[in-house]
Formats: sequence, structure tokens, C-alpha cells
Amino acid sequence: MAKETFDLAMVADGLWLRMRDVILAERRLERFTFAPETPEAGAPGPLSALAGDKQAASAMARDMALRAVAAAAEGVNFRILSGLDESGPGGEVPVGLGELARRVGLPELAVAERLNALAQAGLAQRDLERNAAVATPAGRGLVSLLEALGGALGERMSRGLPELLDS
Repeated sequence: MAKETFDLAMVADGLWLRMRDVILAERRLERFTFAPETPEAGAPGPLSALAGDKQAASAMARDMALRAVAAAAEGVNFRILSGLDESGPGGEVPVGLGELARRVGLPELAVAERLNALAQAGLAQRDLERNAAVATPAGRGLVSLLEALGGALGERMSRGLPELLDS
């Protein structure tokens, strides 16, 4: 696995890319006129309210961050993201789903479904034509954070465990 140090800006920028995609999709939906004769056509939607409410925007950002951390921290998803992180120096080389399934010990269809959920959280991208996936910067950053946290806890445990066993 590539050993990166945790970079908060990398994770935030990566999650912003996902939020931006969601916002742009919602914007296209808001602008779409389903039936021109209805009075709701062209009426302001949730994005207008979001843009004018910093508290709501902050809540959305926090929700996105919490969903991303929860997705990355789930054991099988973490193994998948770690498997994607092994794909190259920046994790930018796509990994075939068959290879990824072998790495994590799951059937390919199960890995595909997990990757869909990770993509929803902004942590992975699927390449459907190549049947492959890659970790996003946010996914790589959260893997680094969780690895660093696990390493720090392991070091603390190594220091504290002998004290507990000697008493």
C-alpha cells in the first residue's frame, strides 16, 4: 500500500468534487421543465435555499464528510479502498474488479456493489468500460487517516499493555 500522510485538504477537495457533481446534477434537474404548463416550472428549488443558508450548507458538508468517513471505516470497504490504494504511487492506476475481488476475498459482484456505495460517498470511481476502479483523492486520504490512527493506537497499546499485564 502506498504510504501517504494524512492530508485534510486532499480529502476536503476530493469530497468537494463529489458534492459539486451532486449539486450540478440537481441544478440540471431544477432547470428541467417536466410540463411547461405547470406553475412550478422554473420555480426555485433546494439549491437556491442552500445557497442562501450557510447553516444548511455547513450541515450538508458535515453530512457528506460523516458519510464518507463511515463508508471508509467499514471493514470490508476499508479493505477495498486499501486494495485500490495499492494500484500505484498515487492510487491513480485503475484496478480490475476481478483483481480487486481476489485481493479482498469477495465475489466480484459484491465488490462492484461496495464500489458503487464508495463512489456515492466520493471515495472511489468506477470505470465501467474497463470493469475497473480507482480510489479518489478523498478515498486515499481517508485510508491514510485511518492507517495513521490505527498506527498511533497500536503504538499506544504497545506502551500501555505491559503496564496492564504487570499490575
